[in-house]
Amino acid sequence: MKRDWSVIRITLLLYLIVVLIPFNYYFAKESFDSMKNDASTMNNLVLLSSALHTLSTENDPHKKEILANSIALSLGLIEQKFIEFLPNKEYVELFGAEKAFSLLKNAHEKLEATIQNGTETGAAVYMVSMEITAFSKLLEEMASYKADTALNKLYISLVLTMLLVIILIFFVRTYIRLQFFKHTIYDHVTGLYNKKYFDSVLQNSKELAIRHNKPLSLLLLSIENYDELKKSLNRADFEKSLKELSTLFSHIFRHSDTVCRIDGSCFASIAPDASLVNIQKISLRLQKELQEKLSKSSIELQLSIGIASCDDDGPCLILEEAKENMENFSAIKLGYIS
Repeated sequence: MKRDWSVIRITLLLYLIVVLIPFNYYFAKESFDSMKNDASTMNNLVLLSSALHTLSTENDPHKKEILANSIALSLGLIEQKFIEFLPNKEYVELFGAEKAFSLLKNAHEKLEATIQNGTETGAAVYMVSMEITAFSKLLEEMASYKADTALNKLYISLVLTMLLVIILIFFVRTYIRLQFFKHTIYDHVTGLYNKKYFDSVLQNSKELAIRHNKPLSLLLLSIENYDELKKSLNRADFEKSLKELSTLFSHIFRHSDTVCRIDGSCFASIAPDASLVNIQKISLRLQKELQEKLSKSSIELQLSIGIASCDDDGPCLILEEAKENMENFSAIKLGYIS
């Protein structure tokens, strides 16, 4: 079964548009990943503050040591999940969070030293409290900045995705229009112009020839055993033989001539500014080319040629005359006839 590559290309473009719509989230993913541990870090800071408040009112040295260890554990979690968290590294460096956390750790170490020495802990507790407050404010600023950054990246990626989708839609529409135009005026097997285009060009050519008093000629080539060939050959071989014949036929004419396939078995060429003598010469040249190129073909071909010219003041019935002449033409038999 022959694949329609035009449909496949359009389908792939449409699939690409569908894929691009969710793809914009990828660009904002890094910013959202950096926010993953912010909530747990805030919770650990709350626990720090609570444990520090309890420690400031506790008199039992053993319990103070337990509370200090609890604070150390929370600090370790903050360092692991926030300071050393890879997606967060950019923001930690930008806001100097590592330095602020280092000050908090130093204050906690001094607090532990006062507990171990049994000295007054009030001043050390106050310093830790101040560093927790400073670090909390820094974390809030970072969280706000990361949220804005993530939204900005998301908006930018959405805009870029929309632009890409618009561009793709434009290309799809253009491609569809080109394909529609192509299928409207071209024969899909031979690549020559089709009957609809032939009728339009022939009418315009006749009007121009009459208006400017210039000659106009037409040559028809018909495959007389078309139905027999279609039945005896498979589709691929049949279309291949039509393409070979159409290529040979079209190469005979000028670029200014309009070469068409006007029905399954008939080819035509509209030759403006060509007189009857000119088209007769082209007919003889075509017959010679057919004999040379197709006489030894493995496919039997029976071809008829009809010519007509419109170069006087009478009605220009060029197509009818060419068909009549073709009926009176003795068919050319080419290839091996069984």
